[in-house]
Amino acid sequence: MTGELLLQVAAQVLVFAIVGHATGELILRWAGLLPNRSHRTTFQLVWVGITERALTAIVGFVAFSVAMMLLHVTLLGRVFSTPGVVIGAGVAVLVVWWRGRLPLPRPRPISYAKLAALLAALAIVYATPAFIAGSSVRTGDPPWHLGWTEQILAGEQLPVGPAPEFARNAYPWGLHAVMASLVELVPGSDPLVALETLHLILIAAFPIAAACLAFRLRPDAGWAAAAAVSLIGGFGWVVSSGADFITSPRAARYGADLVVASPNSVYEQLPPAFPRELGVVLLAAAGLFALISARTRMRRVELLAGFCAGLAGLVSVPMFVSSLVWMLAASLTITKDRRRYLKHCVGGALLVFALWGLPVFIDYLRLGGFVNITPRLGMEWPLPVALSSWGLLLPLAAIGIWRAVGRRQIEDRVLLAFALGTAAVLILAILRGRFDWDLWGNATLLHQGRVWPPLHLLGGVFGGAALMWLYEKINNRLVATGVVVTVLGIGAISPIYASIQLTDIMERGKAGFVYGNPDVQDEGSFLRRAAALMGPGDVVLVEGPAPLAFQLFEFSGVRLAEYDNPNLEGNDLRIRFQALADGWDEAMSQGGFGPNYMVLPAEGEPTDESLAPLFTGSYRGREYVLYGPLPRLSARELSG
Repeated sequence: MTGELLLQVAAQVLVFAIVGHATGELILRWAGLLPNRSHRTTFQLVWVGITERALTAIVGFVAFSVAMMLLHVTLLGRVFSTPGVVIGAGVAVLVVWWRGRLPLPRPRPISYAKLAALLAALAIVYATPAFIAGSSVRTGDPPWHLGWTEQILAGEQLPVGPAPEFARNAYPWGLHAVMASLVELVPGSDPLVALETLHLILIAAFPIAAACLAFRLRPDAGWAAAAAVSLIGGFGWVVSSGADFITSPRAARYGADLVVASPNSVYEQLPPAFPRELGVVLLAAAGLFALISARTRMRRVELLAGFCAGLAGLVSVPMFVSSLVWMLAASLTITKDRRRYLKHCVGGALLVFALWGLPVFIDYLRLGGFVNITPRLGMEWPLPVALSSWGLLLPLAAIGIWRAVGRRQIEDRVLLAFALGTAAVLILAILRGRFDWDLWGNATLLHQGRVWPPLHLLGGVFGGAALMWLYEKINNRLVATGVVVTVLGIGAISPIYASIQLTDIMERGKAGFVYGNPDVQDEGSFLRRAAALMGPGDVVLVEGPAPLAFQLFEFSGVRLAEYDNPNLEGNDLRIRFQALADGWDEAMSQGGFGPNYMVLPAEGEPTDESLAPLFTGSYRGREYVLYGPLPRLSARELSG
């Protein structure tokens, strides 16, 4: 990474921590889990330590971003597109937080040596590839998230996509709100920087989430769970006899580990960052507050659990499914006021999710339902192969579950209910694959790849508790420490090998890691100069490689007059609604949409003489000319 990019990432991480911490503590005060001026004593019922506050800081920043997005929609797209508004809102949150501060309970003692060692290990394994290669972003879904974020930053009420019509995006906007908030809080940065920032945040967020849940099993299990969920891989390295990592699951050679999107989601902490990972962290927060409320029966904490579950849905719909399952499973452990618990947890989740889901459901009815835009689902592993990829974590998780079954604490029962509920969803996912259920064009909701991350998180929680139980059973402390370190060391071999191989893949720009090259990184490149002139109100026609056209959308939110995806037959821009997909195909059959910008090879000539050449530059070693502009099209003209 360049020095400028590192500074921008560091600044975004800092504002994420500051605004998230302030918002998170305001949320905890409202819930009565930290002292405030109206609930001075309630917080004494529950010990909310540094780790829980760190997890709530992540929830806090997402909540802040969602609030900004709702205000953005209400004010017709004028929040993220107006400099200073988000900064002003962040300052206001800090002022309210500061003025309402009261003395906090003494936190649990924390070992800064352990913290430094864990952070160093995580940075070496999971951040090194991005630092060396120059960027953690790759093709696939991230380009869509970049373009959608650019659109709301440019003043669109909602991120609508690259086709010249409105209301065609049915993807949750939670991640895009987070990315846009980061960009606005750090002037001069962009959505590409925000994706780099999210990768670093998620590296730390996974172990924090596991530690918060593990504390409910054993007060001393936090460190072990954090290490287990983020460092224990499988045994594919034994077969590979060296460093290897497969970036396509269908090309896997060593079972289900040492491969991207493995059932052992330790590999998901390698770049790039996806909404699914952020959704898992929010799911863990929902689970944490469901656990606390099951013990304390505090109504506001029940509502907070539902709120976090709803936030997970605004980021990742499959994680919302898991959140609802967790809330329902927890309710089965409640013997008193179960209806109230369900109303607050599940009802709160549905209300938050409806902020995005209700408009999409209306469009679903109005526009002929959904189109299946995934021509081929990702790899789904046979259950024995999937579980074997967990390596040493599998027996540890089994021991942890066995120990929890023998206890009678409410926290044990709730966590076991989470595990049983997630296992039930996994069974449904296996059946969906076996019988090829389409689920009305939403088969990914029950794809195994969306179920394994929550299950692996719980595996790390139970595995961490098992490690500490084994540590306790060994009388000699030196031997016990050696056993734990050995288990973690053997488990870490696989992700270390994966990191080494991925670093080489990224450095060579293979497997879609193309964002470290000068065409993207250099602000003076043809791509970045052209994108700087365009916005969502423009339509561009590119006579050149498809990646150039789509990257113009990624870095400006511009609409594409034509686009050909070689992997699809029709509906090349993956439009989600049937009526709009049919409209796109019809428009393409009639010659596409009229552009007000054109990109042509240097030897080409524009068909419209009113388009003047603006500048020439190179993209992937070939010269192109940008022509334009004609007047921007109106919203009515864009929407047909």
